[in-house]
Amino acid sequence: MKNFSATCAALLSLFLIPALSTLSFGEDISVTATVDKNRLTLEDVLQLSIIIQGTQNTPPPELPSLPDFRVTAAGTSSSTQYINTQRSVSITHNYRLTPMNTGTIVIGPSRVRANGKTYSTQPITIEVQKPSSSVAPADRAAFVEAILSSKKAYIGEQLVYTFRLYHRVDAKNLNLQLPFDKTWFNKEDLGEPKSYIKVVNGIQYHVQELSMALFPLKKGLVEIPASGIELDLLRTTQNRSRQDPFSRFFNDPFFNRRTQAEHKVLRTQPLSIEILPLPEGAPKGFKNLIGHFNISAELGKRDLEVGDTTTLTVTVSGKGNVRDISFEEPDLKNYFKIYPDKPEFSQTVQNNQITGEKVFKFALVPLEAGSRTLPKFSLPYFDSASAQYRIAKTQPISLNIKPSSTKENLNLVQSGQQNVAPTKPEIETLGRDILPIYTELDKFKSDGSYSSTFIGAGFGSPVILFIISAFIIKRQNRLKYDVAFYRRRNAYKNASQRLKQLTEHSDSKEFARQLSEILREYIGDKLNLQGKAITAEEVEVRLKESNYEPVKAEGTRKLLEKYETLQYAPMTRGSTKELLGESENMIKVLEKQS
Repeated sequence: MKNFSATCAALLSLFLIPALSTLSFGEDISVTATVDKNRLTLEDVLQLSIIIQGTQNTPPPELPSLPDFRVTAAGTSSSTQYINTQRSVSITHNYRLTPMNTGTIVIGPSRVRANGKTYSTQPITIEVQKPSSSVAPADRAAFVEAILSSKKAYIGEQLVYTFRLYHRVDAKNLNLQLPFDKTWFNKEDLGEPKSYIKVVNGIQYHVQELSMALFPLKKGLVEIPASGIELDLLRTTQNRSRQDPFSRFFNDPFFNRRTQAEHKVLRTQPLSIEILPLPEGAPKGFKNLIGHFNISAELGKRDLEVGDTTTLTVTVSGKGNVRDISFEEPDLKNYFKIYPDKPEFSQTVQNNQITGEKVFKFALVPLEAGSRTLPKFSLPYFDSASAQYRIAKTQPISLNIKPSSTKENLNLVQSGQQNVAPTKPEIETLGRDILPIYTELDKFKSDGSYSSTFIGAGFGSPVILFIISAFIIKRQNRLKYDVAFYRRRNAYKNASQRLKQLTEHSDSKEFARQLSEILREYIGDKLNLQGKAITAEEVEVRLKESNYEPVKAEGTRKLLEKYETLQYAPMTRGSTKELLGESENMIKVLEKQS
């Protein structure tokens, strides 16, 4: 009996000691924010790490507003250590911050909620500078450039935008971001990127080139912002440590090489272009077609009879956006039945110039005999090379239509009885089966003594219990490991608690700031957004993308803008109550639709 008691006590200690150590350690939690550098340029990337010591079971950190950076999550790492029988746990959340502006920037405190408490980090001051202009591009390991085919263009004229990446070392994990505004340009790809080698000031570079066609949509002076590319540059260094025993026997650099990755953000210079309006004097039927085009028409056969069919084929080819060309049916309805076919389009790219062909087909069925001439097809366009309007036309086509040589046989239906020979039945009974075949539902009766409900419940109960258990386990695991689901599930609860704890501030600006923070945190938890560095316009876009009603998304944007306005204007005590109620209603409305 004593041995049994001792065994039980040992087993209990094995289960209770880790749990007690975890609980006791969970009371001592600390949160620290670190960066890998305090000074950087617009080409560098900042590594921000939020280290949570004392626990590993917390929601993700709440980052401060970071309008001067583009924030990207870079994964998490956890650590468990035992030092002098003491258990120490921690988890680190990493973020990659890409600077967008220069100057002295303060990264505000990040917050972590754990065990009903809120822990904050210390602010960090960062200095962002422009890349050094004293270093020539040819002296760098990598640089980029952007070129536009012309500094002036007419509305609808094709422009070629070319982006080039030059690198002397290996480049991996390329992420290109192009800045084109859809309100100013239509964009079309010009094929796959090109790779080649080019010598710049005597130095050999690998070049990655991407070109695309831009079609201006409206006149004016427009600036195309800088394009940016994020990449990892892999530099090979020599390890000259004298402690390496192999260096004595091998005089080959291969044995002492190691690779170091450097994450960079390279940006081009912005480009300006003047978009000119088309001159006056456009011909009739002009549809803003810019380029140089040819047109032709062919007829399948020119000698045919009434009721016969021939095909009219109109082909348009040339340089420019052939895809936008369209034709109406020819005006032949008094003499022909017309059946248009779906146009066929093909496009090629030659020397970064779009060349295309579009084929229109019309099936013509003549209704009357006689000689006919098909009308011409006209295609007015603007030739940007000569700055003149031109009209491409087809040649007239004549055809001869003869009367039909065949007569239609009419099947007349006559009244009265007809002597119709009896037909042989299609189905005959050749024999009968031994067992009877029942054709009435009453013949089908159950011989069993148990009801179907009883049998279904008996066999289905284990399956139902298994499904319920699997659902509960899956939900618990999801709450534990799925961060997005955890944030989404607790978003409304956290926001409601913070609104209840919010008291009227003597400083109305601080009151508006806290309401703005609560609403942004709620939306961030619902949509799994990192941090609060998101503008009111971006909130509206994200809500619409997540299938929220446009009216609700627009109302949320207006409320956030109202918060920002009130942070610079004093409020009365009555208006603070109204603003609090408006915030509660907005969160309730968004929660109902989620």
